[in-house]
Amino acid sequence: MPPPPRPHGTNVLSIATLNISDIRAPTRAQMLAEFIRTHDFDIIFLQEVTIPDVLSFRGYETYLNIGTSMRGTAIVAKCQHQFTNVLTLPTGRANAATLRGIRIINVYAP
Repeated sequence: MPPPPRPHGTNVLSIATLNISDIRAPTRAQMLAEFIRTHDFDIIFLQEVTIPDVLSFRGYETYLNIGTSMRGTAIVAKCQHQFTNVLTLPTGRANAATLRGIRIINVYAP
């Protein structure tokens, strides 16, 4: 089912957070890409990221943080959103960025 239409002229962002549980299979990666495309998310927070290759989505930029434990986080955002002050923890457990003066933080806390 497609998402409801967004109001015009507003600063509404659609945000999702997903634990992708170490996606490795191409079929699962394609399912994730289709889910993101279908719901037209602006920003997606991902946790349990292990393989950067599965996180390439057309029209989106990925801010990846795979740390010392080889599991990490990623912020995936539509290319039109310009992030600044992107920060990561060396452990891979969190990354953060600023968008239009708002600080967004993605945390993986198993």
